[in-house]
Amino acid sequence: MKPDMDLIGALTSFSVGTLDGRDAMMVIEMASTPEEYESGVRRQLPVAMTPEHARELGEALLLAAKAALMGDTPSYVLN
Repeated sequence: MKPDMDLIGALTSFSVGTLDGRDAMMVIEMASTPEEYESGVRRQLPVAMTPEHARELGEALLLAAKAALMGDTPSYVLN
């Protein structure tokens, strides 16, 4: 099944921890549409990653948060 790339979800909650003391574990809770958000419908997505990937993700999120605080600045970053 091909994912629908037109949908952008809203992060509503998350939790983090370790998996077997070796890998990082995150559970992301999100709403896919404004209607789901308003009605309280949430989807949970468990994600396991290496400690290195967890650190990279944390750094990337900090950079994105700093950029978002700067306001309307064009971004040409692609993954």
